[in-house]
Amino acid sequence: MDKQEMINAFHMMWDNFPEPIMLITKDRQIHAVNKKAASLGLNDQMKCSSIGKPEQHKGCLCNQAADTKQAVYKAYEGQFGRAYGFWIPVAGAEEYIIHFGVGSTFEYPM
Repeated sequence: MDKQEMINAFHMMWDNFPEPIMLITKDRQIHAVNKKAASLGLNDQMKCSSIGKPEQHKGCLCNQAADTKQAVYKAYEGQFGRAYGFWIPVAGAEEYIIHFGVGSTFEYPM
């Protein structure tokens, strides 16, 4: 799958997800963002590590996901309480990683 096909597949799968999602590589370059991420000003001209404050990236698991080719996550305190960050290598194209948080920008009703 070439890069454009990867980006098209990303949009098909993730554009309507209610949290911001990025397609990144190990060097932290963003290659695509879903609609929610775009609405927050994220784009493919930036690196995910440049978003927010540097201390927000403490504990980043991107390298672990890229090196092990396994999905990883961590829990953290988000604006609505407990949130979870995920780094998921794309099957068959593990140089790409889907990165997002659940509970980071959207409050899920009980």
